[in-house]
Amino acid sequence: MHPTAVRGLPADQRGWAFEPKWDGYRALGHLVAGELALRSRNGVDMAGWFPELAGLAGALGGHDGVLDGEVVAADADGRPDFGALQQRMAARSGRRRGAAVTYLVFDVLWLDGRLLTGLPYTERRRLLEDLAVAGPAWQTVASFPGAGTALLEATREQ
Repeated sequence: MHPTAVRGLPADQRGWAFEPKWDGYRALGHLVAGELALRSRNGVDMAGWFPELAGLAGALGGHDGVLDGEVVAADADGRPDFGALQQRMAARSGRRRGAAVTYLVFDVLWLDGRLLTGLPYTERRRLLEDLAVAGPAWQTVASFPGAGTALLEATREQ
């Protein structure tokens, strides 16, 4: 489920949902039996690198699941700062040195033994929103159905 670069927004945006690009590290959050594995695209478990995300293991209210999201560090103004995340990763051995991170969740791929990747995005999104994933260092990000132009403009303003 890699994003695809395009030159412009679709002319008819009604059939699309839009989300900001967060400029972090993509990670699959495996929350199973009260344990957390945070897998990079290469399959490396990054959970130990980010102790502030440990509580994510219980964030599904008793459900087991696999979430898709990004680990993001923010600057002093709350904007994603990839440089701060890279500095944090360079100091992994000391763990929590540098900027704090947040896990931004944008999809649910597996839930309670059921693979969801064959479902339409709108159904997965409803299931994700029903899970109400939110905590001190993790949250479900907003989706903007049919509003690509408005989201792009708001992003440019920021």
